[in-house]
Amino acid sequence: MQKILLVEDEKNIILGVKTCLEVANYQVLVVEDGEKAIETAVNERPDLILLDLMLPKIDGFTVCRELKSKEETKNIPIVVLTAKVEEESRRRAMEAGADSYMTKPFRPEELWQEIKKFIV
Repeated sequence: MQKILLVEDEKNIILGVKTCLEVANYQVLVVEDGEKAIETAVNERPDLILLDLMLPKIDGFTVCRELKSKEETKNIPIVVLTAKVEEESRRRAMEAGADSYMTKPFRPEELWQEIKKFIV
């Protein structure tokens, strides 16, 4: 079973995304702040990371940059999943190393399609 790390601090989003992924037979690890995101990614080596940008402790831009600079996590695909729709946020996320950028709200099918670009 493929493992996805969901980095999100809003409970309702966590519940919706986790359910959507579990229905598609993914194992889902959930952390709610940037500090735990880095620690969990290094220790668990997920197949993909879904990363919010607005997080407690360390923001998603910094998390992305940190993970892409570490040898053990640099090849893990990172899909930013955020409410930030402005082009500046998209640009900053991609410059930080994000592999893809999705805005909330989204349909489950859109999320599955995006994930399948990176893991089968």
